[in-house]
Amino acid sequence: MSQRVEVAEHGTSPEEIIKTPRYAWVILAITYFASITAPLGQFKVTAIAGEIIGAYGLNYASFGMLMTCLAIIGAILAFPAAFICRKIGLKATCILAMSCIIVGGLVEVATGSMILLYLGRFIEGVGLGLIGVASPTIISLWFPEKTRGLALGVWCTWVPMAITIDFNVAPAMAQAMGWQSVFYGVVIITAIALVLFIAFYRQPVGKSNIANYGVEGSMSDCFKYLKNKYIWILGLTFLVFNFIQGGVVNTYYPTYLSSMGFDAGTAGFMTSIITLIGFIMNPLSGAWSDRLPINKKFILVALFAATSFVGFIVGFPETMGPFSMVGIWFFIVLMGFSAAFGGGGSRPLAPTILSSSAMAATLGMAVMQFTQCFGQMLAPVYGACLDAGLGWVGTAWVTVIPLSVVALILAFFIKPGGKTAPGEPDEDKPVR
Repeated sequence: MSQRVEVAEHGTSPEEIIKTPRYAWVILAITYFASITAPLGQFKVTAIAGEIIGAYGLNYASFGMLMTCLAIIGAILAFPAAFICRKIGLKATCILAMSCIIVGGLVEVATGSMILLYLGRFIEGVGLGLIGVASPTIISLWFPEKTRGLALGVWCTWVPMAITIDFNVAPAMAQAMGWQSVFYGVVIITAIALVLFIAFYRQPVGKSNIANYGVEGSMSDCFKYLKNKYIWILGLTFLVFNFIQGGVVNTYYPTYLSSMGFDAGTAGFMTSIITLIGFIMNPLSGAWSDRLPINKKFILVALFAATSFVGFIVGFPETMGPFSMVGIWFFIVLMGFSAAFGGGGSRPLAPTILSSSAMAATLGMAVMQFTQCFGQMLAPVYGACLDAGLGWVGTAWVTVIPLSVVALILAFFIKPGGKTAPGEPDEDKPVR
């Protein structure tokens, strides 16, 4: 059932509408551009893994720690970020996030010091943690329920878009101008995004598309939203999704392809096809989520788990041959769809489960950001299994494959069905 809310378009008076305000699409555009700067910085090291590993003499586990640096601070900041948004506002939070990405990138290339490289990654992680909570909340406030899934599905391509850019542009830049040029490139893009965000950001006038916007009570009152069990079940499946996609596929699959004889550029291009498929399919998954009743939205989460399970069974042939290439390309296609099902199907579900206020939606996004970063923090576990000699196939069987089964089972329990958790406000009851 459509909810009638008061929203004001930029430059107009508040009026009762159920359609999406036109300026919401401007907000989506600038917020999206701001958001992709974080994963651009996050995955730049995987796109030029050979150069980074060679320059610093890293093993698989140490290289995985470069990704974990961002994930650790992102996980730590996930819930504080929700209250930072509440304290200083969503606009200021995004500005702070992009500033951290710029500073972190500059610190990383200041010298050839490993310590400064890790320090810069931690600073970038602050930006990732803040923008990952603030950005989807901004979008949720501007878009009504009937188009929120589509809008968040578009926004959920922030990571696939960034990875596609990194894997296709960064290797050529590193070869032509040195690996430091990739780091400076991210800094420049982030500075441009920061200027555009400051220039065009607007807050909804009157009421937002989430009820009770700005009426939150005390900080302790906000914790009642975290009693909802469905947001945590969703979060656990999202943790598995991000371990698989961010911690394994986008971190180690280019290295696997290189070990099979592909050059760095080809390996990056092949891996980027996964993110390209996700980029195309994410908005479609979000639109599909809009059309599903609340107790059927789990289907998209289940599909991500199923495609991951099958993909990792066939995607790591140990020797090259005609059938090996079939397995590799089958993996690439399946993981592209898995990225779309998990990204486009999971994040739009969070503000549907916690929908009574802006703070509820923000805390829902904080749960998603926390589990996203925690999942990516597990990347060194995969690397440690490789270093221990389990091989690509053995490592998949002791990590991703069983976790995919767990996520598949959990998906069937994400059925809010109009119920609220004990202590949670009745107005947070999801619409069927």
